[in-house]
Amino acid sequence: MLLQLHSGQVTGYSERQDPLVYLTSTIQRLQAAGLPFVFSNGHGFARITDWFDDPARLDTDIDWATVYARVWNDTLADPDRQRRKQAEFLVHRFFPWELVDGIALVSAAVSEQVSRIFGRVEDRLKRPISIREDWYY
Repeated sequence: MLLQLHSGQVTGYSERQDPLVYLTSTIQRLQAAGLPFVFSNGHGFARITDWFDDPARLDTDIDWATVYARVWNDTLADPDRQRRKQAEFLVHRFFPWELVDGIALVSAAVSEQVSRIFGRVEDRLKRPISIREDWYY
């Protein structure tokens, strides 16, 4: 979806990817909080996608090289790349702000916007901000 936004291919949305931020956490924090989660080894709508709730499967069933690759298109040599690249991790119903350990964003300009927002909230609600251009297109 991020690539679609970056390419201007989402009808009715023209802001591209810049306003989008990543809220980061860890699976260990989720487990400690007792939050139910599932993750997939590909796009959730594909019939061949499998779903898991065992964290040990993250290392064995997710194609991390494909997830992190900049290449999206399927090829004759790899006709399933696009589906695998869209692996998902979902938390059921609600994700508490207390479990967010950081905010990643695309640029210094967006970082300044988030910093201004944090300037209006209690310290306990603030989170570290990092610019991660490599997470965007």
